[in-house]
Amino acid sequence: MSSSIEESTSYFDVIIVGGGVAGCATALALFRTNPGASILILDDANPSVFKLVEELSKDRTDSVQIKCTGNASAWTTSELEETYAMMNPFGMGWHLDRASFDQILRDTVGSVCPGSVSLVKSVFLGIDKLDDNSHWSVSVKGIASDEKKVYHSKWVVDASGRKSSVARKLGSRTVKEDALLAFYAVFVPPLTTEDRDYRTLIEASESGWWYSSPLPNNRRVVAYHTDDTDPTSRDARKHDGFMNLLHTTQHISRLITEGEYDILFDTDTRYPICTAAGSSRLEPPCDTADPEGVRWVAVGDAAMAFDPLSSQGIITAMRVGCAVGAAIAQEIQAPGSKDLTSGIREIYSQVWSKYVKEKRYFYSQGKRFDGEFWRVRK
Repeated sequence: MSSSIEESTSYFDVIIVGGGVAGCATALALFRTNPGASILILDDANPSVFKLVEELSKDRTDSVQIKCTGNASAWTTSELEETYAMMNPFGMGWHLDRASFDQILRDTVGSVCPGSVSLVKSVFLGIDKLDDNSHWSVSVKGIASDEKKVYHSKWVVDASGRKSSVARKLGSRTVKEDALLAFYAVFVPPLTTEDRDYRTLIEASESGWWYSSPLPNNRRVVAYHTDDTDPTSRDARKHDGFMNLLHTTQHISRLITEGEYDILFDTDTRYPICTAAGSSRLEPPCDTADPEGVRWVAVGDAAMAFDPLSSQGIITAMRVGCAVGAAIAQEIQAPGSKDLTSGIREIYSQVWSKYVKEKRYFYSQGKRFDGEFWRVRK
C-alpha cells in the first residue's frame, strides 16, 4: 500500500474510512470482484495500542495468536462447565492480539491488491457532497503531521467502528439496545512463570459477568461487563475498585491469585480501561438509492455492534464486509442493476434478528442471579 497520494490521483471509486477487520474485508471483496476499481483506505489505528481480545478460528504466528483449548464457564451454576476444542467441528480456535491481527490484515490487503488499494494513515475530519451531488469530498488530517487533505469518491464505506464517524455526520443515529460497558486490564505473571491455561473463562456475577483469556507474549486479559447505571461501574473504573470486584469472583480470582498475576504497568496506558460493549445498530445503515449520485454504507461495528458474549464481532464483520464489498464492486461495473439499499438492509436485518434471539437465550440461562442486570436481559 502506498503511504501518500499525489493531488492528481485524489479521486477513487471507493473510500473506506477505517482499516480494521470490516474495512479490510470490504476492500478485499471489492478488489476480487472488480480488480479495476480504485480503493482508498483511511486508517488512524495505532498497532501498538491494546484492543480487547476475541477468540477466532485458525491461523497465524505466535506473536499474534495462541491456541484456545476450549471454554470454561460458570454461568448456569457456580461450577465450571467445560467445552473442549476437540469437540468443535471447526477445530481449535485462537486467542488474538487484535491490534497486531488488524495490522496483518492491512498488510495482506496491500500485498494482495498492489496498485488497486492505497492506505493513508490519517484522521477522518469530515465529509460533504460536491454541489452537483456527483462525488463525496472527504477531508482528513495526517497522523504524522497536521497536514490536511481532501479526497473524492462516488462511494464511501464507514468502517470506523462503534463511533460511526461518517454515518453520524451524514445524519444517521446509533440505536442502543443496552448500556453494557467493559472494564478490562492486562495482567502479567512472575517472570519465571508461563501461563499454560489456554481456555477462555467466563463467570457470571450478581451485577454482570467476567471474562479472562491468555494473550500472546505471556499476558492475560481480565474484563468485567456491567451496565453503566450499575453502582459497580463506578468502582470498576479505578485500580483498587476493579481488583476488589475481581476478588468477589470464584474461578477467575483463583486463577489470578494462584498465578501471582499483577496488572501490567505501561507508561502509555493506565488499567483498567473502560469501553462501550453494548448492542447497537445504525439507522439507517446505508444510502445507496441514487445510482447517479453519491452513495454510502456502513460495515462492521459502525453498522451493528454486538455484546462480547456473542463472540461474533470479527466473523460477522468479515462476512458482511465481503458481501458489501462484492455488491459495491458489481454496482460500479453495472450501475443501477440492483436494489442495493433493500439488499443491504435485508442482510443486516437477518444478522441482527439472529443475534438478538441468541443473546436473549444465553442471558436467560443465567438463572443464578436476579439483579437488575439480569432482569433486563431475560
